[in-house]
Amino acid sequence: MRIETHALSATAGERTILTDVNLAIEPGAFTGLIGPNGAGKTTLLRLLAGLAEPAAGRVTFDGRTAAQTGRRALARAIAYLPQSGPVHWPLRAEALVLLGRLPHRGALGGIAAADRAAVERALATTDAAHLRDRIVGTLSGGERMRVLLARALATEAPVLLADEPVAALDPGHQLACMALLRDAARRGSGVVAVLHDLTLAARFCDRLILLAGGGVLADGPPERVLTDAHLRASYGIAVHRGEAGGEPFLLPWHALPSPTCQPETP
Repeated sequence: MRIETHALSATAGERTILTDVNLAIEPGAFTGLIGPNGAGKTTLLRLLAGLAEPAAGRVTFDGRTAAQTGRRALARAIAYLPQSGPVHWPLRAEALVLLGRLPHRGALGGIAAADRAAVERALATTDAAHLRDRIVGTLSGGERMRVLLARALATEAPVLLADEPVAALDPGHQLACMALLRDAARRGSGVVAVLHDLTLAARFCDRLILLAGGGVLADGPPERVLTDAHLRASYGIAVHRGEAGGEPFLLPWHALPSPTCQPETP
């Protein structure tokens, strides 16, 4: 599925968050959404998922609006992993992951073998199979995030949108999660993740979209987006750069005077 935004704007109360955003999310690419706090990353992700209405402009899914596509079809096509999904019942982790199969089941449909198989694949992929019988409320933040990611993967949708999927994970599981998302894109999925770790973004993503100043400051391959000028303008930081095993890394090194950013012209 190809998701496009057309002159998209978003507001929160009286505040304008995003203005005139034009993007296309393509299958087969891992895209990182980066930018300072309050730049509109979560807002944009929710708009891409069809979970929020823009103040102006529109989002299309293979050329059709959300209303034209239909909520059920969108639920099968787009898996959405929120920053912190509340769980209001004492569910076992396996039961929570099984909820990812709801778009594939009828109102009175039972659990099919395909649903069970998808759940098993998702639990194994996220290293969460040993958590299946745990009550979700007893899980640590990292364990909970892996189970929620498994729920999103169990949908087996062609698009995966994840809001800060590595924020609560330890370093080993951060690397595993990023590799998992990259591999999903290699298999043809369109993957978009909100990220704060610039080294993980540079190392694993095919494309980065840097939001700042109410719009898209930069969009393209990591090496073109993560320039000193862009990082100064958006985050107000200088970075220390290096390379390990042929792959780049960059560490935020010190703060600079207040940034001023000008979104790039689409």
